[in-house]
Amino acid sequence: MRTLPDPFALAILLADAVLLLLLYERLLAALRGTVACVRSDYSAQEMLGNNYLCSSVTVMAVLLIPFFAMSLVVSGVSHVGFTWTYVALAGILLFRKLVYMTMGWLTSRRGAFRSLEILSYALAVGVMVASVPAYLAGWLLPAVPDWVCWGWMGLVFAGVAVLYVWRASSIILPTGFSYLYWVLYLCALEFLPICVVVNILINGN
Repeated sequence: MRTLPDPFALAILLADAVLLLLLYERLLAALRGTVACVRSDYSAQEMLGNNYLCSSVTVMAVLLIPFFAMSLVVSGVSHVGFTWTYVALAGILLFRKLVYMTMGWLTSRRGAFRSLEILSYALAVGVMVASVPAYLAGWLLPAVPDWVCWGWMGLVFAGVAVLYVWRASSIILPTGFSYLYWVLYLCALEFLPICVVVNILINGN
């Protein structure tokens, strides 16, 4: 059921939109960073060495969450409301931040896991920008069936997941990280938490 956003959600989106307009140069830099990650234009060292790029993708990954949350709600994908959808998405971002910091400390590979963090933020920006127009189009155009939005999001997430594993592996494995531990890490700390949150959003419990 496609419904209009409530006043509280609209206020948050309006404030967020103002911030995005004020920081439009950061948004453009984050989008360039996303494209660079997709095209493998930057090595891990170059990504970390570009402080403006790192800060831009981090800030935009946070600022785009409200629009992504609203697009999931109005399209009927999330059944827990705007507030809890926003909390869930922000929680994923915070959880991944803690995972990268902890793994970097435990494995003495802080630089490599910091590169993974920036890579994940850059791809998150790409996912949110690529998916929001599709969901809003499905909401504003009732003739567009829901399966079109779901299919588009499925393609976006699948493509980004494959790209992330490929790029992340090229960063971590050359440091001597065990293949077995790497697979276990991806399953337990990368994809499982996301799958759990997605299941909660879709099923509403």
